[in-house]
Amino acid sequence: MPLSLKARQAIIGLVLLVFLLPASFFAIERAFFAQLLTSTEQKLEVHLYSFLSELSSKNSIPDINNSLLPADFLRADSGTYAYIVSEDKLIWQSDSSLNQHFVPPTQELLPGKHEFVALEDGEKTYRVLSFALLFDMGDRSMPLTIHILQDEALLSPQVQSFRKTLLRWFVGIGSGLSVIMLLAYYWITRPLSALDHEIRQVESGAQQHLSSNYPYELQTLKEDLNLLLDSQNRQKQRYRHHLSDLAHALKTPVAVLRTSAMAEVPELRQQIDRITAMIEHQLKRASSSGHDVWQKQIAIDPVIEQIQNALLKIYRHKQIHWEINCPENAMFRGDETDLMEMLGNLMDNACKACKHRVRVDIFTRPLMIDVQDDGPGVPQDKIAELVNRGTRLDTYAEGHGVGLSIVDELVKSYQGEFQIGTSVLQGASFKILFSQHSY
Repeated sequence: MPLSLKARQAIIGLVLLVFLLPASFFAIERAFFAQLLTSTEQKLEVHLYSFLSELSSKNSIPDINNSLLPADFLRADSGTYAYIVSEDKLIWQSDSSLNQHFVPPTQELLPGKHEFVALEDGEKTYRVLSFALLFDMGDRSMPLTIHILQDEALLSPQVQSFRKTLLRWFVGIGSGLSVIMLLAYYWITRPLSALDHEIRQVESGAQQHLSSNYPYELQTLKEDLNLLLDSQNRQKQRYRHHLSDLAHALKTPVAVLRTSAMAEVPELRQQIDRITAMIEHQLKRASSSGHDVWQKQIAIDPVIEQIQNALLKIYRHKQIHWEINCPENAMFRGDETDLMEMLGNLMDNACKACKHRVRVDIFTRPLMIDVQDDGPGVPQDKIAELVNRGTRLDTYAEGHGVGLSIVDELVKSYQGEFQIGTSVLQGASFKILFSQHSY
């Protein structure tokens, strides 16, 4: 199933917070460290110029007056050291490096060239600025290489301080972005939620059209849905008007046949009754709404009460004891006429077949209607016949057998199931189950 728009926006937000922010933090930290190394190189270059200015010859050996050097080169283990090497031989070293073991870089430099590299010595890492030159000794030129080192650990306090400051900023930025994304999530999805709510209102019958204002992208969808609703309603009205005209057109010739001399013939009378029943059946079948998601939700309890009151008058002589179990929130999403047709047929058949008891149970989620009686019941081998058009059993001798066929077809039009079995009252049980839809 494709991800919802809300889920996609949530994933984008998570990617931003979980991946992009940490990646940005790491990139900025590395950029700061690189800038710190550049500053270190520039600082060591300044020291290099100091060494070059103080470099002199003493007893035909290059020498530097330590007293004129910066204090970092005079304090032992200060982390800043200097060495002068000639042809892999140590010529001079600063006082700060007396306790240090120095292995010069292996790469040879041409006179006048310099390099800034990292040098690892055990667990320590040094940043080394090396400069090669030819030192004039009077009678000859001596190749020298000046190495100025700084322990990388000296950079750690600055890195740690910057990291803490950066972390505080990023925590604040992350918190701010989280709030902004939550607000944006609500702001962007609010029209979608409002549209979904309005569609549900139309489905439940609380309103007939989508009336709220929406962003441009959803406004077209809203207008198209309203056009669809209007078209559907107009088509339904035209269909019912045509059926009403057809009913009136058929009633007149059938009424003439009933009053004619031919109706006195039993065989013809039976066929006329059959034609009348079939006409009623087809008209009810065609005029039923069937399953329609754009239907009002009809409360079931008042419909049952209305049908029960009518049947109490018709079957007063049987003194039927009714058991009605219907939750107040039980709703049928469909046409009220269809609901009355289904319940009316089942309850009427139960009254015909019962001895003294009729029971109606309504269950929700999913919606199930169960009408039971304490009559003789329906034999298993006769169940299929009972819902066939025009078929009747002796149990329902007062009817013409079309009612249950109508119920079966109406239930199928709502993608439901119609089941016939044995009731707890030892009679018949007629169940309607709408399992594919939420009511």
